[in-house]
Amino acid sequence: MAGGLFDNAGLLSAVAGVFVAQVLKPFTHYVASGKFRPSLALASGGFPSSHSALVTGLATGVGAQRGLADGAFACCVVVALVVMYDAMGVRRQAGFHASAINTLVAGVYGTRESSSAAGSRDNLANLDDRTRGGRDMESGDAPVGESLTDTLFDEGFDAFVRRLQEKPLREHIGHTPVQVVAGAVTGVVIGLSISINMA
Repeated sequence: MAGGLFDNAGLLSAVAGVFVAQVLKPFTHYVASGKFRPSLALASGGFPSSHSALVTGLATGVGAQRGLADGAFACCVVVALVVMYDAMGVRRQAGFHASAINTLVAGVYGTRESSSAAGSRDNLANLDDRTRGGRDMESGDAPVGESLTDTLFDEGFDAFVRRLQEKPLREHIGHTPVQVVAGAVTGVVIGLSISINMA
């Protein structure tokens, strides 16, 4: 007879790994900065990486329960490597991009209180002039005095800037290599602990 859900070492290790990693984040942030932020327990990014803890906990639990030669363990290891590489690469770069966009919006357009649609168009004046000349001379499909920024940016771009001012992009969505390694160690330790207790 097949075992129940709570006999699945891989699943239990993965869930426990995420839980422990998320609970640790406010405390590790406090050690590093002196500020205790309980909200980090529900946030992405930070130390240790909960994504790493998730996938390494899964791989460790599956390996301990089914054996290192099992195909399921191989799949878990490959998925774990992809997730951890992604956390240090794509997701971390996405965080850098978000930071750059937030800084650009705050620096060029200021805060929501100090900016306006007119101010946004003033900052785009040079682009507006170039676009007007390009459309009038090349295509002739826009009436004299109308520009691409008049037609596209009056509502679309200004609304985009206002949304970013009200709710900046999330910057802390990736991880440093140290955070990923710490998460991986957390997952392995938890996976081994659960597997030993279930043996």
